[in-house]
Amino acid sequence: MATAAHTAHDDRQWYIVGRWEEFGGEARANLLRIIAVGAFYGVQLVQRFWLAQPTAESTAFHQRATAVAVAWTLVALAVLLALRLRIFPAALKYVSTTCDLLLLTALASLAAGPGSPLVLAYFLIIALAALRFNLGLVWFTTLGAMAGYWLLVGLEDAKTSRWFDAQHAVPPVTQLITLLSLGLTGIVIGQVVRRVRSLADGYADRLATTKA
Repeated sequence: MATAAHTAHDDRQWYIVGRWEEFGGEARANLLRIIAVGAFYGVQLVQRFWLAQPTAESTAFHQRATAVAVAWTLVALAVLLALRLRIFPAALKYVSTTCDLLLLTALASLAAGPGSPLVLAYFLIIALAALRFNLGLVWFTTLGAMAGYWLLVGLEDAKTSRWFDAQHAVPPVTQLITLLSLGLTGIVIGQVVRRVRSLADGYADRLATTKA
């Protein structure tokens, strides 16, 4: 009975510590979100005004990319305001991550779809999930990134009146390698998050032994 009570107490303390780490991690992830949006939009500006000849198509893409960047910035500002007001429901990290995945998928679909280098940013979003030290969020983000990439593949197939038929716009091998890479990245990061509590418990035991 005493052991069960002690375990419940430990779990409660771990939950409290975990929530504080989630709060700090969300703040760091949001800062990196703002930096990433600014950096990617900076690349778009360089491409638009220095590296390519302006065309009607590039102008239309630039306008849409600007709209996505503004929307992404508003998401980051909303998260920042919530954190400043100490409004931090457990669902906030899922909401902000969902916005990241949707906006990235929308932006990539406006570019070259699954062939766009923006697809690489899915790995960044999965990495940001690790900052919250929440295994559920890591799995959610990984599956969301895989679904977003597959949606891009489907939209690209649909442009040529093919929807996952024998003549894919994106070769099946490319699809599988990308999906496996996203999935394995999520698994690795999930294992890191799993090891955090073992590391904390081992450190606490070492301190208790040393003091004794």
